[in-house]
Amino acid sequence: MSETTFTYNEPNGITSLDPARAGYQAAIWAGTQIYNGLVERDSNSLIVPCIAESWQSDPTGTRWEFRLRRDVAFHDDACFGSARTRLVTAKDIEYSFLRLLDVRTKSPGLWVFQKRIKGAESCIEQTRRGLRPSCEGIRCMGDSIIQIDLTQPFAPFLQLLSMPYAWIIPREAVEYYGEEFSRHPVGTGPFRMDHWTPDIELVLQRNPRYFKIDKTGNRLPYMESVVVTFVRDTKTEFMEFRKGKLDVLSALDPSIATAVVNSDGTLQRAFAAYSLQQVCAESIEYYGILLDTACESGKASPLSRSALVRQALNYAIDRERIVRYVLHGKGVPAHHGVIPPGMPGFSPEVHGYRYNPDRARMLLTKAGYPGGAGLPAVTLQMGNSARTVSVGEAIQQMWKEIGVTVNLKQVDFPQHLEMVSASKLALWRTSWIGDYSDPENFLALFASEFFSPSGPNTTHYKRTSIDSLYGLIASSPVSSEQRYRWVHEAERQILEDCPWVFLYYPVIQRLVQPNVTGLPIDGSDRLVLERVRKIRSTR
Repeated sequence: MSETTFTYNEPNGITSLDPARAGYQAAIWAGTQIYNGLVERDSNSLIVPCIAESWQSDPTGTRWEFRLRRDVAFHDDACFGSARTRLVTAKDIEYSFLRLLDVRTKSPGLWVFQKRIKGAESCIEQTRRGLRPSCEGIRCMGDSIIQIDLTQPFAPFLQLLSMPYAWIIPREAVEYYGEEFSRHPVGTGPFRMDHWTPDIELVLQRNPRYFKIDKTGNRLPYMESVVVTFVRDTKTEFMEFRKGKLDVLSALDPSIATAVVNSDGTLQRAFAAYSLQQVCAESIEYYGILLDTACESGKASPLSRSALVRQALNYAIDRERIVRYVLHGKGVPAHHGVIPPGMPGFSPEVHGYRYNPDRARMLLTKAGYPGGAGLPAVTLQMGNSARTVSVGEAIQQMWKEIGVTVNLKQVDFPQHLEMVSASKLALWRTSWIGDYSDPENFLALFASEFFSPSGPNTTHYKRTSIDSLYGLIASSPVSSEQRYRWVHEAERQILEDCPWVFLYYPVIQRLVQPNVTGLPIDGSDRLVLERVRKIRSTR
């Protein structure tokens, strides 16, 4: 394999490289090489400058002003005519954001700015009537300053701007390529499009005009090209990696995983030459419990009426055993709160549920169901992934040991999600993956203003004190230390009420070739290749 080319596989394929449609990992991994935003996240999940060299907000936290770098150029492309490229200006920021608010773009990321930027709702309505979008909350103050007014303070606003939906594109490319823009992306990132043969390969070439340099003055990126293959069969993908044809393996087929990785998360001896990257993901797996007795499923469920029973279910689960023997190390027991370890706002001092079957039985007795007597059987619905079912079967047995009968039901995942959103289930398996690296994004699942189907609060959990804390966490312009104190208090109250059965925090694992250096990994599972090098292989 070439020492100047980085190759990885996308078994799920890529349908579009338009930032407005970058709502799934495959598009985000490739798009990260092509695009930049005003700001970006570093390896510690902190927001740092990117196209914007600096920013400031007014004392209210509603007016933000970003000063742009003057050396950021778009990729060399025919859409710019004979000039082939040009520098990024404030107009490009305005265009990119307005395009996201245009309903004709059909972006699943419209929500990012919809209720946050002043005038966004009016802008959306303009586009519904076929008018050209404009937004009073987005203003160009010359070529190098963009000003954004929010409807109210929103503490994670910079995190929103680091999302793929907020990547910056030129108007010329969208107008030149039309519907084909999604297959001919033009950005400012470290690599530019060379060619894309759907379901065969995507090839990106080094951007010689990339604005970033390393500490010694060398222009990034180091690699000359990135190649993405689209082998669908994960076992074949593994063999390609073993032959040295792939530089990283982002997921191990379950039938292979136990032969490669020990249950304690270390590599088996036969694979010790490779590098195993692993980090706790910014996500949590849980069973949701519908608390809304106005819904038919909630009215009929004993779980909706008794926090004691919900607590008993949490105490009855041996999460360490599940992580070790079912997940084979690809998880961290959810012994804390809603916020995953490694994410800003996580605290080990927030104590959740640990395995204590005696306490579970005591709580059932206190709830009026000694030994589970009188407690109707409950149905746990889930998708039909093998891992999900294996975890469900283990927990079914653990709950049986305290006298609780649970029937497992599997349905196709799209149908499952639809039923969850429509409040048709009393108990279900799901997960939450952070849209951005801020605890507000997780606590929104417990704010009553976000009841499903129009929001992510699928349990219909409601507590006045949580709503108040969420409002403070989301909008108060205070120090991170103070925000996190509110986060931890909210977590403790949520743990007390138990709208969830907490399972585990997933772990991201990557197998990397021994000659690859400079490949970072973090809980958001990004693929950042601009500082990757490949040393001469000794194999």
